Amino acid sequence: MKSRALALIVLLVILSSSVPAGASEFENMPYVYTPTVPETSFAVLALYKVGDYGRVLEGCEWLLQLKTPFDSWGRVYGAEHEAKFTGLALMALIRGESVARGRYFDTINGAAYWLIFKQNSDGSWEDYLGTAVAVTALQEFLDSKYVDPKLPKFKDQVKKAVERGRAWLSSHQPKSDEEIAFASMALHDGGLLKTAEPGPFKYFALAYLGKDPSVPGNIAVRNPLEAALLLYATGDEKYHDALVRMEHFGFWGTLRYNPVDLMEASKVWGFESLKSIACPYVSKIQPQLHFEWEKVVYASYFLSCGMDVELPNSSTYSSLKPWQIAEIARIKSKTGAPYDGEVSYLLSHINGTSWGDFYNTEYVVWVLRSLNVSVDYAPILRYLESSIANDSPTYYYAYALMVFKEFGREAALNETLYILGERQGPDGGWGYTAGAPSGIKSTATVLWALERAGLVNTPLYTRGWNFLRKAIYAEIPAPKERDGEFRMENATIVQIKNGRYIGNATGAVSTVGLDGLVYIYPSKNPLVIGAVAEGGFHAESPWMGRGRQYVAIAGLIAGLLGAFYAVILLENRRRR
Repeated sequence: MKSRALALIVLLVILSSSVPAGASEFENMPYVYTPTVPETSFAVLALYKVGDYGRVLEGCEWLLQLKTPFDSWGRVYGAEHEAKFTGLALMALIRGESVARGRYFDTINGAAYWLIFKQNSDGSWEDYLGTAVAVTALQEFLDSKYVDPKLPKFKDQVKKAVERGRAWLSSHQPKSDEEIAFASMALHDGGLLKTAEPGPFKYFALAYLGKDPSVPGNIAVRNPLEAALLLYATGDEKYHDALVRMEHFGFWGTLRYNPVDLMEASKVWGFESLKSIACPYVSKIQPQLHFEWEKVVYASYFLSCGMDVELPNSSTYSSLKPWQIAEIARIKSKTGAPYDGEVSYLLSHINGTSWGDFYNTEYVVWVLRSLNVSVDYAPILRYLESSIANDSPTYYYAYALMVFKEFGREAALNETLYILGERQGPDGGWGYTAGAPSGIKSTATVLWALERAGLVNTPLYTRGWNFLRKAIYAEIPAPKERDGEFRMENATIVQIKNGRYIGNATGAVSTVGLDGLVYIYPSKNPLVIGAVAEGGFHAESPWMGRGRQYVAIAGLIAGLLGAFYAVILLENRRRR
């Protein structure tokens, strides 16, 4: 253990010495999420309603990055564009346009045009949900101030598309709660929501229609979509806080990596923080397990995340592989449960000098040795040494590395290291098999094994560690603001003044007189988008006539109150 710690200190010195000048101005941050259109769009809708206009602009700028050249959207960048995602983005951008007039105007009109162009002859879009979202979004477009006046016939075309869409919706039945919610919004029919189960989509639709959603106070938020829907429905600060915590570099989305891959990476020195990211996703795996072997495969991840672990009972051992029974023993040892039965089972089922094949044998040896089980290991190790061949998955050699190092088998250790060296890609990572693209899990498993074998002070480890760092982390520079100037190299800076978009700058901009700005770093293929308020962002009403309607209503009420007061005054005078 001391040699391993010393080796890690040496590695830290080597890695820190290779940091370029000025790198302290950058922050290495896990970049493990991918922006998604529904999560980001719903977040914008909710944040706009509670007046968090900076984050509204962050989300809208990400939506611009995710769109196709046709002003349409798929669920993620590069996915097939669909009406449901285009409609959601359109609704979000209408709100963003009211904060930065002129920034999203062309895209809004382009999205509306794409929707009417893609409408089917029967009035529908791709499915019920797509139709309901498209109708809702197009109606918002018609109600907004942002219909291009240079296209006089466009508004009539959109009206016809909405009418045809509503006719199709009226002749078909929604099935899911999401479909019911958007159908009620598209048809302005709150009665439809009586058939929906209580939940975030129902509450969202009720609030959208101006009705009291009566949201229970004990709803647990599991993802950004639920946080956004509940924030829109309630305006409750706790949902705002939850949604802000789920924002990543200006967007909302989903995990881009398999949580198991991140759990493997978290075992490597310097990547421990990934566990807290992965564990909430790992917890969702447990209810989906149906087979005994699955319980074994995921047991170590559940245990690492502080979850309860359910292991197969001994009556099922005949259906399990030797390495899985060894893993049961290892997990039991960590939880303080007796594991004598598993050890006895393994020792009584050895086939000569092996447990069937190379991997099962090495894994059983690794576990038995870690549990201090006394066995004549010599013939088993000779079997392993004679079975080394560069034709197996990479993780085989990771465990072989630890076994041969533990038992001082230098020749076999060097042969294993040679195979791993041959398999290491030009980028420093390892793939699942020889020649396969480098992957997170395979690379992390090899690095973890090298650490346990005390072999971190090697080019093999350093190159692999750097690959993992580059694959999972991103260097994000810290913006600088001083004496009325905002600076961020290689960034596009969107400027907003008096509620209007006034243009872009690159690298630096004067902040004098600005409502605020939005930086996009880097300008091409952005990693982060952030809004900075200067004088403060504010929004106009995006709706045509609604503001005037409210003023008229207020005037009417004031007039009635004035008349009522005059009547009372005259009556009092008459009595006197």
